[in-house]
Amino acid sequence: MVKTMNAYFNGQPSPEEILERVKGFQSWLEIDLDAIGHNLDQVTAKTGNEVIPCVKSNAYGHGVVPVVSYMMTRGVNRVLVAKLHEALQLREAGLDLGIVSIDPLFTPEQFETVVKKNITHTVYQRKAAEALSDAAVKLGKTASVWVKLDTGLGRVGVRWTEAVGLIEYIHGLPNLRIDGVFSTMSEEEALDQLQVKRILAIEEMCAEKGISVGTKSIASSNAIFHKPYTYLDAVRPGLMLLGFYPEEEDKDHGIELKQSLAWKARIEHVKTVEEGESLTYSRRFVAPKRMKVGTVHIGYYDGYPRGLTKKGKVKVGNEVRDVLGTVSVNHFLVDLTDTELDVGDTIEAISREGVNDALGVATEAGIMTYSLANGLHMLTPRIYIMDGKPVAMSKLKVQEE
Repeated sequence: MVKTMNAYFNGQPSPEEILERVKGFQSWLEIDLDAIGHNLDQVTAKTGNEVIPCVKSNAYGHGVVPVVSYMMTRGVNRVLVAKLHEALQLREAGLDLGIVSIDPLFTPEQFETVVKKNITHTVYQRKAAEALSDAAVKLGKTASVWVKLDTGLGRVGVRWTEAVGLIEYIHGLPNLRIDGVFSTMSEEEALDQLQVKRILAIEEMCAEKGISVGTKSIASSNAIFHKPYTYLDAVRPGLMLLGFYPEEEDKDHGIELKQSLAWKARIEHVKTVEEGESLTYSRRFVAPKRMKVGTVHIGYYDGYPRGLTKKGKVKVGNEVRDVLGTVSVNHFLVDLTDTELDVGDTIEAISREGVNDALGVATEAGIMTYSLANGLHMLTPRIYIMDGKPVAMSKLKVQEE
């Protein structure tokens, strides 16, 4: 597919300049945008529907602006965010696409902001609908609305038994346009099937009143893998578009994902330890022989899970080596015995493939891949790769000053 690059990429440093800056990074996340494109294609082929990526939590730690900028080059027309500030980031970057925000609003100024910025606001209460209508009337614009339906999860949304009444009320308010209804699945099969039936029944009852509910959506990543009956008009994949399998069992359901992220780090210190020497807190590692040991300047502050203490695996060249002892706030140790690696050389804390890919790391640490992705520190530099070359990088004032 021919990719037409937008202003975000056109304003980036040259590949040579990016590579020069990387030389000074202690660690960085390298994100392969072509892998995201592959995953988008896989979801589209599987579902046959519009894909509305869920890019909440800074695109699951991958960087919401560059990720969405790239997705736009691959035909994505709408995304969903969890926080208003994420929607505003996209607008401030000059990205002209549909944005659905599920963030609750509490002040007139916030409602005016979403109207001014052409952000589709999620509504499931009359009071919020009225506030959005007031803001739209004041600004002389029509505001786009998605109605959140609680079809059984019981978290947020208008209860399905009350949904038609609310939709009819919103439909009657000035300067509002209902563009979609959506819900979130319980991920329990019997209830999931009932939830879909409830959405379809709501649509039918609204149609009888002459009201269009617009786009219907309930399927997120789990349902895309396992439940084709949930696809409706649009699907809302999140983490899977970045190439993270939520669970091991997801690998055998007809969708081949490519992990976009690799976490690279430089060795900070190298030393030789003798047999019997102890390392890290509480003497959690005692050398069984004479060893070469490297210190890596990342830890659980950066998002490398503490649960990998005494059992983490990292890529050292073409080999997998053990994390030795404790993963601390800012450091972990790695076995470098019989390697030529020295200070400044690079290891991979998370690789795109192998035992230390994202699913492997999360499983070994006893956490979800969602938790791993969301724990990646905002200040770790992100480098974006396309066609094997760096095309963008996150801007960190701390490093540039």
